Amino acid sequence: MPATPVALPTEADVIRWSHDAIDAWDRGDAATLGAALSEGSWDWEDGAPDGREAVLAGVAKRKSPVFAKRIWSNEHVQVREPFLIFVGGAKEHEAGNDVHGGYDMDGSYSLVWCREGGAYKIAFWSWHVAGSGATRLSFNEIFRNGTGFSKEPNQLLIDTVAKGKPGAALDVGMGQGRNALYLASRGWRVTGVDLSDEGVRAAREAAVAKHLKLDAVNADVETYDLGVAKWDLVTLIYAPHDRPLLERVKKSMKAGALLVYDSFADEDDSFAAGKLAALFKDGFDVLRDEVVETTPDWKRDRAKVEHFVARKR
Repeated sequence: MPATPVALPTEADVIRWSHDAIDAWDRGDAATLGAALSEGSWDWEDGAPDGREAVLAGVAKRKSPVFAKRIWSNEHVQVREPFLIFVGGAKEHEAGNDVHGGYDMDGSYSLVWCREGGAYKIAFWSWHVAGSGATRLSFNEIFRNGTGFSKEPNQLLIDTVAKGKPGAALDVGMGQGRNALYLASRGWRVTGVDLSDEGVRAAREAAVAKHLKLDAVNADVETYDLGVAKWDLVTLIYAPHDRPLLERVKKSMKAGALLVYDSFADEDDSFAAGKLAALFKDGFDVLRDEVVETTPDWKRDRAKVEHFVARKR
C-alpha cells in the first residue's frame, strides 16, 4: 500500500497500488484494504454505491478468496493532481469449488486515488462487465427499447436476392431478425446468430407470429462455428466485421454463394471502398463495391455506407 508520498507517483506505482488493493479485496484482507480506502470512498458495481464501512464489513466476512486467477490487460493510468486514475481490463477465474469450478469473468476496473492525510487513498472504485458481455448488455438495452434502428429489411439485401434462388442463409448479427425474417419469407432456410438475448427473443417471437421458420441462435459470432462450404448466402449487415471473421465467412460459403455486406464506411473499424474487394480478390467475383452517403439503417440521419456484394466462384 502507498506510503506518505514525497513526490507525484509514477504510473507503475499507481498500477501496483491498484493491483494490491484489489488483491486485498480478493483475499478478504480488510486491514490492508482499509488502509487504502478514503474515509469517503465509494465502491460502485450495480445499483447504488457502497460506502467504505459497507465494503470493509463485507470483506471481513469473507472466508476464502474470490478469484483464483486474474490476468490484467489494457491498463491505463493518468497521474494528474489532485487525482490518480487507474483503468484496467481483467480476465478473472473465480476460486469456485471442486464440483463445478469457478466462474470466468471478463471485466474492467476503475480506481480513482486522491490525497488524504498525506497519502494517496482510493476515493472511487468500480467494476463493470467488459468484452462480449458488455456488448451483450448494450444491445439487450437497444433491442429492449426498440429505437434507433430500422425495422425494415435492408435494401441492399432486398436488391441482391430479388431474382436469386433460395437456399441456406446465415445472417450474422441478426439482431431482432428484420433481415432473417425477410429471407425466410422469400423461401430461404435461415439461421440467424446474435449475441443479444433480447434480439434473439424478439426474432423468435416474430417468426412465430408470422408463421416463418427461423433457426435463431443466441451465440457470440466470434466463437460460433460457421461451418465449411455450408451457406448459399451470408449477410453481414451492420454486424461485426473484422478480418478474422471475414476469413471464416469465406470458408463457410458454398461455390456460387453470395456475401452481402452493408455497414458504416467512416468508422475506425470499417472497411472502406476497395479494401473489401482486396480481401475477396481470390476465388470471388465482386458484384458491387461502393460507398454512398445515405440514411443508414442505424443511429444516424446521414452517413457514408459501404455496399458490398461478392459471389464465390
